[in-house]
Amino acid sequence: MFFVQTPFVSAQQRNAQSPVDFQLDGLVNDLETINVPYAPPSLKTAYYAAEALYQGENYRGAQEAFLRIIDSFSNPQTKQYLVGTYHRLAQLKSSEYTFADAKNIVQTHKPDVIQALYYVEMGLGLQPNHIDLLYLKATLEYNHGRPQKAATTLQLLCTLDPHSFTFHHFTAIALSQSLKGSDGTNHAKALLTFCDTWETHLGNTEKLQQFRQMAIDHLQIQDINARKNNPTAQQPVLSTTNKYRKFLALSFEMNRFQEAHMWADSLESVAPIFSAHNLVNAFSHAYNNQWELAQAETTNSQVETDPFILNQYLRISARIASHQAQQHPNFGNPKLPETEAALNLWIDLHQREGLSPNDLPLAISIADQAHSVQYLTRWKQMAQDLKTPSIQK
Repeated sequence: MFFVQTPFVSAQQRNAQSPVDFQLDGLVNDLETINVPYAPPSLKTAYYAAEALYQGENYRGAQEAFLRIIDSFSNPQTKQYLVGTYHRLAQLKSSEYTFADAKNIVQTHKPDVIQALYYVEMGLGLQPNHIDLLYLKATLEYNHGRPQKAATTLQLLCTLDPHSFTFHHFTAIALSQSLKGSDGTNHAKALLTFCDTWETHLGNTEKLQQFRQMAIDHLQIQDINARKNNPTAQQPVLSTTNKYRKFLALSFEMNRFQEAHMWADSLESVAPIFSAHNLVNAFSHAYNNQWELAQAETTNSQVETDPFILNQYLRISARIASHQAQQHPNFGNPKLPETEAALNLWIDLHQREGLSPNDLPLAISIADQAHSVQYLTRWKQMAQDLKTPSIQK
């Protein structure tokens, strides 16, 4: 979703007849003479006039102009040419912008996602494979807590444009968000299957490997939890490397850094990992409020390619960035660059694998300061879920 701001418009300008109105007068004559598969001149002119308002950032005027086009041209002869109009209306309905009302009082247009999706569906009813409309639909679905629906829409986009990295990456993110739902196992399998498709079209990239490992890890964890509830079942055997990853992560969560160094040493002996000890030092320094030393230990992260290690570096970087933001004298400003930088790191970590219990207080604090309602609500719910006994869930 994008957020835009419109310049103020005087009452005299608003009360003047729009260029669109002049063009709608000749609609009847246009339709009587039309006999070719093209949009009539009056529709084209009306659209260009509305588009000019949009490009001029007069979003309120543009919305009214596009709505007049829908009212005047939604008939069998011209309805097929309204796809672009529906697209613009969906964008405008999903946007936040300011405008001056008839009394020249500044008002704020709030996003209306339901109405935006309505216009998206109207446009897709005319052109089901319209890429811009599908991408807007996926964005609206994802940004408003419907990652499963977004993943379905995005997979269609990947089919329409199999060589788009953006579509594949966004699809994997949406599928990874679905792992947190009640049907996480099936979504993890779907993510693995999608990774195979991604590799076929774009090769086995580092980003792809991270999502594949995320799905594999999720399935292993689900299997372990299932077997815990059935003591007689044979326990799964993790690979040696994954055992060391698991134990290192647990050491970080429990702040057992001497033990973490042991697992870091073991991990470096069996996998192409080169800076696990630096990672342990960074977490240890951060735990002891030695933030500059912690940041110095993260400089070796550039040599790593292992998804688990990279995610741990992302975790410590988010903690360091949060500390820097909180120490800033203007921390009360929600638009503080340091606050936004920290929030983006937490969002990135959340989208890759989910936050750990120790991460949540910092992530919530930063989201609250940045007035990021979407992630603040989501992370508070995660924190509440951790406090709720499993028997009550």
